[in-house]
Amino acid sequence: MRKLSLFVALSMAALAAVSLAAASSSSFPRAQESDEPAHDGKWLYSRHCAGCHNENGDGRGPTITQMGLQARDFKQGGFAFGDSPEQLKRTITSGIPGRSPMPSFKGVLADEEMDLVIGHVRTLMPKRENDKPSNTEMIVKDRPVVARGKLPPIVDGAKETTRGLLVGTPEGLTFEYDVSDVRLLGVRMGRFADREDWGDRGGAYLKPLGRVIWDRADGLAVSVKPKPESSYAPMGANRRVLKNTFATKAAAGLEFELRDHEGKGRVLATIHEEVRSRTTSFGAALERSIRVQPGSQMEVALAFKLEGSEESDGKTVRWLAQRRDKDGVDVTAVRRQSTASGAEQWTLTSIRLPAWAPQLAAALEKELAP
Repeated sequence: MRKLSLFVALSMAALAAVSLAAASSSSFPRAQESDEPAHDGKWLYSRHCAGCHNENGDGRGPTITQMGLQARDFKQGGFAFGDSPEQLKRTITSGIPGRSPMPSFKGVLADEEMDLVIGHVRTLMPKRENDKPSNTEMIVKDRPVVARGKLPPIVDGAKETTRGLLVGTPEGLTFEYDVSDVRLLGVRMGRFADREDWGDRGGAYLKPLGRVIWDRADGLAVSVKPKPESSYAPMGANRRVLKNTFATKAAAGLEFELRDHEGKGRVLATIHEEVRSRTTSFGAALERSIRVQPGSQMEVALAFKLEGSEESDGKTVRWLAQRRDKDGVDVTAVRRQSTASGAEQWTLTSIRLPAWAPQLAAALEKELAP
């Protein structure tokens, strides 16, 4: 794939924004003119999908071709994150954060419309028998699922994670953590996990089934110090200790404590982290909301850095941009606010773009504003 110019990047963002605005102005079902074609799956696919995936599903539509890219080839069974109706619906709903320009169609297509599109897409696929999940596969439905266990290396060359944690969301995302020091290892998309370890007395892996879409090292740093009037003096390096996980229909994530090494380990701060996907007109994004509550007599400060990133400041955000050789630029928007209770509230929104420029930053910052 050739490197995209700034013009193409801005054009792609504009096309996505226009598509969202135009499509969201209508609802389902809607009245039809007598000479208007039926709004069936083929019609909806032609309107919303064929620009990239082409009318015949070969992934060479006029819009994506103009960008110098190619979309998934449905005719060859090219589905990165699963081709069951449930998996296709998750992909359409959340988009593909961090991997491609495919946006989320949540709010653009009604639930019934998505089902119609999926029905048509499946007519473009090669016929084969459905893959039934094994009796050890964990499936995420309408609420998040959390699982712990030993995890295989997330990428080639990495180490296995002895104390691993997976947080799966209904959008088909899996946030993968190392619990030993409570840090995010990466994000996957697709099916959730297979409990291979159930029949092996804990010797086998809890096997994530999704494909890695984000593997940047976690750059979150939390530091604390005593308030000026306090006589407390922390000893040694701080350590992170997982406190609990949570998974409700409204939110999913974890909570951990920052402790010192003196005695039993005094709690210096409590960190609450929620994970989710986010829909933008520039594509699908990954988002982490982090709230840090300092312990008594303590002050807390957060920092977020990514190795090799270029940093710049907008009006309300700090930008970190990391270039990938052929896949564009990983961009993270860091937004910070203080609360009345003295806690620090940070939001980290990460999205992959084909190019990065001040004009694009200004447009995205405006969209991310609360």
